[in-house]
Amino acid sequence: MHEHWGSNIDPDALARASGAINLDADEATCPACGAVFKTTARRCPDCGLRFG
Repeated sequence: MHEHWGSNIDPDALARASGAINLDADEATCPACGAVFKTTARRCPDCGLRFG
């Protein structure tokens, strides 16, 4: 099932989705859109994905 699920997804997007955000770091990368943001943000400044 995992092979089928990931077969139609861009490899970079799949790698972001599999990662975790380290909230102790100064910056992180949004797993949804790839935007870089300050970890003090509650939402991604580009796509609006909510954190926490």
